Amino acid sequence: MLSSAIMHTRIAQVSIDNEALRHNLSQVKAFAPDSKVIAVIKANAYGHGVHNAAAVLSGADAFALATPNEAVLLRQSGVTKVLIVLQGFSSLDELKLLASHNIQPVIHHPSQVDLLEQCAEVTLDVWLKVDTGMHRLGVPADRVEACCQRLRACGSVANIRLMSHFANADDPDHSLNQQQLSVLNSIADQTGIHDISMANSAALIALPDSHKQWVRPGIMLYGSSPLNGKSAEELNLKSVMQFESRLIAVQNLKQGDAIGYGSLWQCPEDMRVGVVAAGYADGYPRHAKSGTPVWINGALCPLVGRISMDSLCVDLRGVEISVGERVVLWGRELSVDVVAKHADTISYELLCHTGAGFVSSTR
Repeated sequence: MLSSAIMHTRIAQVSIDNEALRHNLSQVKAFAPDSKVIAVIKANAYGHGVHNAAAVLSGADAFALATPNEAVLLRQSGVTKVLIVLQGFSSLDELKLLASHNIQPVIHHPSQVDLLEQCAEVTLDVWLKVDTGMHRLGVPADRVEACCQRLRACGSVANIRLMSHFANADDPDHSLNQQQLSVLNSIADQTGIHDISMANSAALIALPDSHKQWVRPGIMLYGSSPLNGKSAEELNLKSVMQFESRLIAVQNLKQGDAIGYGSLWQCPEDMRVGVVAAGYADGYPRHAKSGTPVWINGALCPLVGRISMDSLCVDLRGVEISVGERVVLWGRELSVDVVAKHADTISYELLCHTGAGFVSSTR
């Protein structure tokens, strides 16, 4: 009987470059040298492994998670750094759980203030999230002062900080950016709270006026560009996730031969087609289009045909490549941003999905 280790081994592998992760944190600090850093490691550190990321990013001042469960598990693993839960809490039990582990919740709705007022036996710091124009989570600007008064009168609240989030920071010239920042500045003056976090990765790089006391990098930590029209290389960011496989077959096909399910792509001439051991079971996006590049032995080879569960096909015209060659789906040799653009998605989705169960090693 095969051991479980052998049964679960796949040719496609994901590994994490810890030196690249440290480098990207150093870039955050270079862009915002006067601000403290909240490293966003929600969603299993964007697929990179939350426990490893927390250890490697020890130079950050705080970590942000999405849910109470994420934060509590990290605290229970021995992490002592400031932990912030971006979705806050939705019940008294969650509130008490966060307080018992010294975890700071984000307050984004009056119902959370109601719960704080019912729980005088706990004491914790909170972040009051303001809706400055994104209209997702956050207290409307015209209700912040009243909400703040309630929090200050609440015995369970120790310190209050402000937080908001840009809707269009990836486009630095978008008019809403300055409008949102102006709203937040006005609220800070009204409430007298000047301990603020506004800048995500894109704003951290392109909108220095938004840095405030705390910056909140996410995607740039993992080596992906947060800005439209700027590559990760131009921003001196290094790829952290390396997604690789092998070429397992080379087929000599005839003009008109159709490739893959649905016969969507036909050979325009007699040609060589390679088969790579990677598919959507490994986290490669099924919706990646023909023409999406993969890296093989220094060449960028375009995908042809539909992505299968365990394999994908590539055009080998004009290149000399043999069975067994190393294939990079994305990583140091090929930015995940390039693949995401071809697949009509964003790097966040690719990294989260692919890293979910396939991180095999770190270096």
